[in-house]
Amino acid sequence: MTQSGRRRKKDEKKSSKRSKKSIRTFLFKITLVIICYIAFYGIYLDGKIRSKMDGQTWILPAEIYSKINSIRLRDKLTLAQTKQILLKNGFRQTTMVATPSDFKIENDTIVLLRDAFPFPNRSEPQRFLRLRFEQNKLNVIEDLINLSAIEEFQLPPKLIAMLQSESENEERLAIRLQNYPRLLIDTLLLTEDHRFYQHEGISLLGIIRATIANIQAGHRVQGGSTLTQQLVKNLFLSNERTFTRKINEALMALILDWRYDKDRILETYLNEIYLGQNGDSQIHGFELASHFYFGRSAREISLDQIALLVGMVKGPSLYNPWRNPQKAIERRNVVLHLLLEHQVINQELYHLLSKRPLGVQEKGRINRKYPAFIQTLQTELRKLNDIKANMLSGARIFSTLDIEQQRQAENAVITGLSQLQTKYRNPHLEAAMVVADYHNGEVQAIVGGSQTNYAGFNRASVAKRQIGSLVKPAIYLTALSNPKQFQLNTPIENQPLTIRIKGSPPWQPRNYDRTYSGSVLLIDALVRSLNIPTVNIGMKVGLTQVIETQKAMGWNKVDIPKMPSMLLGTYAISPYQVTKLFQTIANYGNSITLTTIDRITDQQSNILYQRAMQPEQVVPAQAALQTLFAMQQVVERGTARRLQQEFSHLHLAGKTGTTNNSRDTWFVGIDGRNVATVWLGRDDNNETKLTGASGALQLYRHYLQQNQVTPLQLATVDNIDWIGINSYGGWDCSSSRKIPVWTENKQSFCSYSSQNQQSAVENNEEKNSIWDVLKPDFNVAPIEDAVPTN
Repeated sequence: MTQSGRRRKKDEKKSSKRSKKSIRTFLFKITLVIICYIAFYGIYLDGKIRSKMDGQTWILPAEIYSKINSIRLRDKLTLAQTKQILLKNGFRQTTMVATPSDFKIENDTIVLLRDAFPFPNRSEPQRFLRLRFEQNKLNVIEDLINLSAIEEFQLPPKLIAMLQSESENEERLAIRLQNYPRLLIDTLLLTEDHRFYQHEGISLLGIIRATIANIQAGHRVQGGSTLTQQLVKNLFLSNERTFTRKINEALMALILDWRYDKDRILETYLNEIYLGQNGDSQIHGFELASHFYFGRSAREISLDQIALLVGMVKGPSLYNPWRNPQKAIERRNVVLHLLLEHQVINQELYHLLSKRPLGVQEKGRINRKYPAFIQTLQTELRKLNDIKANMLSGARIFSTLDIEQQRQAENAVITGLSQLQTKYRNPHLEAAMVVADYHNGEVQAIVGGSQTNYAGFNRASVAKRQIGSLVKPAIYLTALSNPKQFQLNTPIENQPLTIRIKGSPPWQPRNYDRTYSGSVLLIDALVRSLNIPTVNIGMKVGLTQVIETQKAMGWNKVDIPKMPSMLLGTYAISPYQVTKLFQTIANYGNSITLTTIDRITDQQSNILYQRAMQPEQVVPAQAALQTLFAMQQVVERGTARRLQQEFSHLHLAGKTGTTNNSRDTWFVGIDGRNVATVWLGRDDNNETKLTGASGALQLYRHYLQQNQVTPLQLATVDNIDWIGINSYGGWDCSSSRKIPVWTENKQSFCSYSSQNQQSAVENNEEKNSIWDVLKPDFNVAPIEDAVPTN
């Protein structure tokens, strides 16, 4: 080879080396650019993920629970009573106890599984209990886990509402991972991603398995996305099926899995996953979906309902139980069969659950129960100075709501209103009801209107209407607080009168039936709801004293006009405020602030607020007892005697009320435990053509018919003696008609001559006998409330 050839060959080698070097350099630069791009893009994606996950992805709502009930040996419950208590507290009767809140009955035994719950006094684990009955009475409660006998156990209160911020186009009820039932989590992981705790965000095995399955089927039958990828798609990406979106999904899943622990990812998924549509609002998370489809919390649904929700993850629209019920059943049963294959359930339970109907509630509504009670609770919550809004995220609010009392009150309003609307051809009638335990001030139930699940205008606590004769018991109690001047048998003038007020026209009150007499006994004036005697009493004790008494009894925030017409209830207050005053009468002058909140705890069960019950004696117990006795007579022989035939054994106390032109009708009833206030009228303030007895009282009657009411037994009060009177009101210790008398210094009323007392009254009543005027006539409508002419 010539020298020039060798040089050429050498140059070619150098050129080749330079070319390879430049290709390597180019590839290196390209690789470096790609790596930098991926790194920077990864940093961008990481920032996007962190801004969402480290911020407040959603605000944990405050959970509101009903009143906590217990089953106790000392209550000597029958098997039927125990069964009803369990059913009313959200338990399900089954043939096999498989999930929390299940119970079964075998002969004289109840076996139940009570779920774990963070009670405010202490958190309790799941309990497996057996209740044995002997002679139809609860005799033994056995803890089958600890193998011990116990005296009582608490029932987890029902989750009745969650307080959360509103969103424009999506709804969500986010709860902590530990609050989701274990069965739901296990079912979800088994169905969607059983290697969730092993993979790094994406699963190559899952992708390969899904690809093979899809090829064999000839169409897409299985997805290869992990829960992490599904969460990424829900939180950050759209639903478009493009290669770019899949790459982003995989990258973000890897970053998410690297950045956060598995439990945090799973909790976010459970609260974020899309599970349906409610009009324009999206349903996100299993908790809200459970309320949407079943009307109850995810902690209270059965295993077959859990299987349906988990099955819907694959396609909420395709498996919508209202639109495609058959497909929904088939998908649910696929999930149940998967549980069977993995031995989570046995063949018998699978057969039982797969045959059940879907059990979904009415289509297209999120169950918002007890709206009037919740609104009242929220108002009270805002007034608690020690509780700030930011403290309520994830908090538990233990309320005073008695679910059974609430149900009975709602049914009474719905049934009673419907009957009255039909009977009087008045479809515009509305009503409200408040029920409270007067011993402790706990509000048991609130109904804000005929649409009991409609969170609209709350007529129970917001609407203010004239109260009419409901004002009278407070006036009579004020008078009876001065026993030297007033007793129940004190004669009161009942003749027409005119009261002249400076700067105003003369005021002439009148009795409802336009009949009058010389005088009447104080007790009978209240029993028959006569206006003229009430005005005479009020003017005698003084308007200032009457107003001070009313404010002390609970109307301290009510604007009460200092005018004679206030003695006939011409001012407006709400049913909730009415209940406050009558709670004091029923509790013998002890005023206790009404409340809907018992305790509030944070996420760690630390007490944030605990109600302090501090009764205050604001009026004499003797005067309160006398007033309560007179209200019993209202039911026995007065304006509320329509209750007597059906409920005489309860010895109820009550008071009717009707306002001008029958615009508002009222009734307050008191039994041995509760005080119930009922208002019935029209929102447009037009005439109802009803009275307190024919209107509001009828709703209370429906309430009593559904309720197991405790009879009212008057307490023993110091310095109260029961002394007989004759038909004219004179003292007669041999008389069977006795009244409570406030005695001082051991007075002896029986030392007076009954004959002299009778003669004195007869001489004073030459024109009319008092008893002739007041003698009950059960064949005519009861005398109701009066209407002043001015």
